[in-house]
Amino acid sequence: MLRGKAYYLPWLVSMTWLAAGQQGHESQQVAQKRGLTEVFRWGNIDFAYPSSAARDAAIKSGLFVPESNLPLGLEVYENRLFVTLPRWRKGTPATLAWVPLDSPLDSPPLNPYPSWDWHVPGDCRGITTVFRLNVDDCGRLWVIDTGSEDILGSLTTTCPPKILVFDLKTDRLIARYELPKKQVKEGSLFTNIIADVVTCKKTYAYVNDVFRFGLIVYDLENNKSWRVENPYFFPEPLKSVYNHDGLKWRWNDGVFGFALSPVEGNRRFLYYHAMSSWREFRIDTSVLHNETRATTSPDAVELLGSRKRTRGNSSGQSMDRNGVLFYNLILQDAVGCWNSYNGEYSPEAQGIVDVSNVTLNFPNDLKVDHEPDQSVWVLSNKLHKFLYSKLDPNDFNTRILTMKTADAVKGTPCEPGYVIPAKKTRQCNEL
Repeated sequence: MLRGKAYYLPWLVSMTWLAAGQQGHESQQVAQKRGLTEVFRWGNIDFAYPSSAARDAAIKSGLFVPESNLPLGLEVYENRLFVTLPRWRKGTPATLAWVPLDSPLDSPPLNPYPSWDWHVPGDCRGITTVFRLNVDDCGRLWVIDTGSEDILGSLTTTCPPKILVFDLKTDRLIARYELPKKQVKEGSLFTNIIADVVTCKKTYAYVNDVFRFGLIVYDLENNKSWRVENPYFFPEPLKSVYNHDGLKWRWNDGVFGFALSPVEGNRRFLYYHAMSSWREFRIDTSVLHNETRATTSPDAVELLGSRKRTRGNSSGQSMDRNGVLFYNLILQDAVGCWNSYNGEYSPEAQGIVDVSNVTLNFPNDLKVDHEPDQSVWVLSNKLHKFLYSKLDPNDFNTRILTMKTADAVKGTPCEPGYVIPAKKTRQCNEL
């Protein structure tokens, strides 16, 4: 799949900017460890227009403003890499796109998915804004469309939020579901989705409401949904102030990162965390599958533990078939891991796959693919600088990196059979 090369707000964002300082230069900091392989990298994003004349016309009309485009979410299916481009500002011509993984280019132009016709401004039959997406075991692409645009400007809600499902063999739409109005609150923002396949017919999807701290469960077979709320979906105020690269800001983002465990004994768990939190939780998916139980069983959520200060806030995450949870550590410019079979969720049981404030500067989204020999994929994009400072168009701002999951855990506490050292006695518990 790879070429022979060397090598969210929250996720929208809470709009409170506390202060800004001087940014550090990438050249002044060096990656402490190498592991992930860089596949693509972009400065400013470009699109594959039908012709140069069409591209020029889009720039002239303001439909395409290169510096307004910043990829945020990713997925991988066979020979295609999918990326999302939320409509942060005016000038994003397509919010969902793809590139072939065997492209010979370092910075290939993006192809709108499934076609240009799906990205007409103001057309609610198409796609308005996508933050994250998910490929399931049945070869389907699940998309949650927030229906909002000009997110950093007027924040206009143009269309109702909806779930779209595409068959990746034909690129045809096979399901469309508009979220019921009673499940959408004023100020809701739906930014992540993950599909839980029991069978290709009996499938559920989980969608987060990052600003109003809820979870939407969608039942594909019966074409219905229900909203779940729980105190553990909320952010932690003490973990809502961020400092990175000389910038300081506040995000009050709730339930955010999703991952599904392998099925064992007919049981499966949804792992999740709030963006502004150091804690990780899980819930048995059988609870979520039943509307009554899901909406009346607040104690079904299990607190696993905390990443503590050494790891901090996490964005995207994904679990492989061996029960290893991979997750992005945005303030550490790192990718972490935890093997759910090795021990409890504690700092001692968590490893670092790779760290670099150059290639992993603000690792934003992360996925594990569906190949027999699985790989972990990471998108980094310097989102904090895009939002609160300014990106250098002459530098590489968005990167796609990958690594085989078996290689990623080597030499870390996530390696199968690793024995977690006994905890040291502490006088007090860090929150």
